[in-house]
Amino acid sequence: NFLYFEYMNFLRSSILATIIYYDKLDFPLTLIEVFKYLINPARVIRITGGIGELKVTDVAEELDKLISSEIIEEKNGFYFLAGRSDLFDLRIRRRKIADQKWKKLLGYCRWLGLAPYLRGIFASGSMALNNTEQRSDLDVLIIAHSGHLYTCRFFLWVISSILGFRRKKWEKIAPDKLCFNHYITDDSLYVPHESLFNAQSYVNLKPAMIDSELVDRFYSSNLWLNNYVYNFSVSKNFVIRNAEPSKFFLAFAKFFEVIIDSVFGDFIEGILRNIQRGRIEGDPVTYQSGGRVIFTDQELEFHPHSFEEKILERYKSGLKKAGVVSYIE
Repeated sequence: NFLYFEYMNFLRSSILATIIYYDKLDFPLTLIEVFKYLINPARVIRITGGIGELKVTDVAEELDKLISSEIIEEKNGFYFLAGRSDLFDLRIRRRKIADQKWKKLLGYCRWLGLAPYLRGIFASGSMALNNTEQRSDLDVLIIAHSGHLYTCRFFLWVISSILGFRRKKWEKIAPDKLCFNHYITDDSLYVPHESLFNAQSYVNLKPAMIDSELVDRFYSSNLWLNNYVYNFSVSKNFVIRNAEPSKFFLAFAKFFEVIIDSVFGDFIEGILRNIQRGRIEGDPVTYQSGGRVIFTDQELEFHPHSFEEKILERYKSGLKKAGVVSYIE
C-alpha cells in the first residue's frame, strides 16, 4: 500500500506538471496526450529505484482526483488548469486555422522537392501542435544530405524566394510563410540541446515530407527525449502526414546532385559555406543573449529570440504556485 501511494504521488505530480507546461502554451490536453507528453516523474520529484511502465488507466484515475480536488477541470475530453476553460474553444479555433495552414505547407513542400540534397522536412513549432493563429508562420526543421548543408539551404532559399513563400529576415509577422530556422544533416541527427522545452518540441514534430526510415533514425538518435517525456514512442504515438513531391521534381533534384557531385560539389559547398557563414557572423543578432544561433557543417539553427527561457520560467512559476517543486529544470 505504501509503494502504491508513492507511485500515485509521483504520477499525480508528473501529470499536473505536464498540464501546467502546456498551459503556458495555451494548449489543453486529452487523456492520451497527457499520457504521451507526460513529463518524466524523475524531473519533478526525487525517485529512488525504477519507475516501470505507466498505465493510461492510472493517468485517468489521477486526472479524476485532480478534478475532484478542483485543481484542474475537464471539458469534452480536454483537461486544463482550473479557471482556464477558455482554452477549449481556443484549441478548437486554432486547430481549424492549422488545418488550412497544413494544406499550404504541404503544397510548399512539394515544390521544395526540387532542391538537391534535401532529405526531409518536419513541421515544428505551433504548426506541429496544430496550435496556430491566423498570423502564424510555418516553422520547419530541415534534414539535408551530409557534406552539402549549405548547398541545400541555398536551393531552398532560391525556390522559396522565387515562389514567394519564404519568411524574410525583417518580417516580424509573416502569415503562411516558411520559416527555415533549423537544419541538421542526415549523418548527424542527434540534437545536442537537451532541455524540457526542446524535448517537448521534438516529440511534437510532424513529418511534412520525409520517409519513415529517416523519421525512425532521427528519434533513435535522440533517445534522450525520454529523459524528459517519459512515454514518448514513435511506433505507438506518431502520426505521419506527408507531402508527395512529383517524380519529376525528385528526378530533377537527383540529376542535379549527380552533376554537382561529379564535377565540383565540394567546391560549390565551400563557396556557399563561406558566404553564408560570413553573413551569419556579421549579423549582430547572432550574438544577442536569450536565444541560440548555431552554424556548423552539421547544424544550422536560427533562434536568436527563443521562447525557451520564457516558457521554462513560466512553467517553474506554475509548478511553485501548484505546490509542485521541480528540482532539475
